[in-house]
Amino acid sequence: MKNTKQICLALLLTASCGMLMSGCKKAPVAEPQTTTLAKPNTLALGSGTTPPSFVTNTKNLNIVMFVPTDNPALSDYKTRLTDLMVHFQNWFHTEMQRYGYDKYMGLPKIDSTGLVRFIEIPAAGPQADYPYSSSVSATKILNEIAAYKVTHASEFSNSSHTLILLPNRTDGGDQPFYGYGRNCFAVDNANMSVDKIPNASSNLLGGMLHELGHGLNLPHDHAKYASEQPTLGTSLMGSGNVTFSKGQPTFLTEVDAAILNRNEIFQNPLPTETPYESATTTINANASFNSTTQAFNLSGSFTSNKEVTDILVYMDPNVNNEGTGTNKDYNAVTWRFAPGTGNTIAGSIPLSELYYKTNEPYELKAKLLLKNGNVITQTYSFSFLNGVPQIGANGSAKFCQNSNYGGYAISLPVGQYTTADLISRGISNNDVSSVNLGLGVKVIMYDGDNFTGSSIELTSSSTYVSTFNDKASSIKVIAL
Repeated sequence: MKNTKQICLALLLTASCGMLMSGCKKAPVAEPQTTTLAKPNTLALGSGTTPPSFVTNTKNLNIVMFVPTDNPALSDYKTRLTDLMVHFQNWFHTEMQRYGYDKYMGLPKIDSTGLVRFIEIPAAGPQADYPYSSSVSATKILNEIAAYKVTHASEFSNSSHTLILLPNRTDGGDQPFYGYGRNCFAVDNANMSVDKIPNASSNLLGGMLHELGHGLNLPHDHAKYASEQPTLGTSLMGSGNVTFSKGQPTFLTEVDAAILNRNEIFQNPLPTETPYESATTTINANASFNSTTQAFNLSGSFTSNKEVTDILVYMDPNVNNEGTGTNKDYNAVTWRFAPGTGNTIAGSIPLSELYYKTNEPYELKAKLLLKNGNVITQTYSFSFLNGVPQIGANGSAKFCQNSNYGGYAISLPVGQYTTADLISRGISNNDVSSVNLGLGVKVIMYDGDNFTGSSIELTSSSTYVSTFNDKASSIKVIAL
């Protein structure tokens, strides 16, 4: 096994809810006081000293106010943010009802006051100790929260989702504002209030809702360009932080609503499944392109030892430096399909719903949404060439020198390649350690020239071909 030097786009089988930072464009945290332009629908919100009505489930969102030693929380935050959290709860419910899901995000309640419960935790250090950088602040803050929880467990709901708020910094520095696994970070200041929507000069209100979406298991996605964007506006998990803050049309995609429908804090009563429990799964997806209908026809099958309720598909173009940056999925257009009889996958994806479809690299992410809320992902790479998707007979496979798609990475189109053919294309004899399959192809590698000797067949990508490492002397790339 050789050392990994670089990463190629890959076919991976992973759970999507790992402890990873969700890469959002950094929002400024310092803003002026603004005047109210218009007031949104405040149904169920409090008026004066009357607490608002809201839904509390068996498991609820944990909301932490994390207070640095030199930057106290604003005195009115519990009442002001209660109204805002209830507004968010109602917004999620309204959006989910569009797709037939009559569920509410659970908010914890203090019975004596009728307000949302906020867990106020004194930080160990000053505000400068907790900058925006997740590598500096995220684990540090989470560790301090965990230490506080040891002696204050009754203040927490028995859920794995936490919204962590920090008072707006007073020293001009930046602060955490992103999703981090099932946790998310946002800022609080006097403008974080329902009556400040719309706000022409700040994206922080929509930013809080967007990052909360990440903390509730939602990745980035974009509105369908033909059927959604003209009528529904902007996806919350796309650039919805901007449009929501400005009072412009903002919505949840069907895929996002399906994921929230299985989120543990949206369940009342609780199901019997253990939330987000891992599963043993396989995904074998394929796609053909119908040039007459101008649509991808998705097909395939899956296996799982736990119930699968939805098939989710993300068509993700890697454009505008998204292939290498943290914002690589902002343009991903999404579909939800019901699992077919016998654990089959089937669905149609019209090209009219895609904006980028000329000469761009793409990832098709096929996901299994389990009844317990876990999401399993397999990613297939392909590209458009002069408006034609390069899949199946037009597809290719990428052969990498090192494990985890490191070292040189050479793409071979469908065909047969002897040792001499491989060398002429830049692949050394007995030098392949990982293989990234394109959409609609499989690979057979042989340890002898001219397709002789022992062989291995790959129908999915491999980050390390352990039993065949550094053995390939001839290769067939075959269209499925």
